[in-house]
Amino acid sequence: MHSPDHRSQLDAADGPAVNHAGGVARLMGDDALFGRVLARFRNEYRQAAAGILAAHQDGNTQLALRLVHTLKGAAAMIEAVPLRRQADAVERALHEGTGDVHGSLARLQAELERVLCELDTLASTLPARAVARPARSHPDALRTLMTLLDEGNGDAVDIVREAGDALAAELGEDGYRRVADLVEGYDFDGALELLRERVAGG
Repeated sequence: MHSPDHRSQLDAADGPAVNHAGGVARLMGDDALFGRVLARFRNEYRQAAAGILAAHQDGNTQLALRLVHTLKGAAAMIEAVPLRRQADAVERALHEGTGDVHGSLARLQAELERVLCELDTLASTLPARAVARPARSHPDALRTLMTLLDEGNGDAVDIVREAGDALAAELGEDGYRRVADLVEGYDFDGALELLRERVAGG
């Protein structure tokens, strides 16, 4: 039988790096939003595998685990299924402290490069509005954010960034920063729980 790690290699070889149709469907059919999510991934995760490797080589397993978990969540958000599976394989290897961690990390790097290569090629074909957009007004930012988090909608990341002032006014600077950190790390459930506690507490 093939290991999960080996199966992820087979999946990567047989299919696209990113399931674009699945990603658009995850975001309620919003092509422009998916374009922005892809652009954010392309900009922010280019050195992700290198960072995980460096943390592992330094013996900082907790940092390596946090970084790979974040990458796994980001890969899931863009429907980069082979990358998500390879990140999961690395996460399990780091947790267990057994197996070929370096080999798993090398495969993670290769799959991340495949995703980035696909996104680099795609970037030149994306309309400008899919890469960036002007800031919007958010008259009910807190309720909007809670709805998006409850749906698992990636637009929550944009709301946190674009409506920071409105959210900070509602939550206080410390409360906003705690929620923003969770959202930026794709811990939507944790962020929603904090917001519900805040609303329940008045």
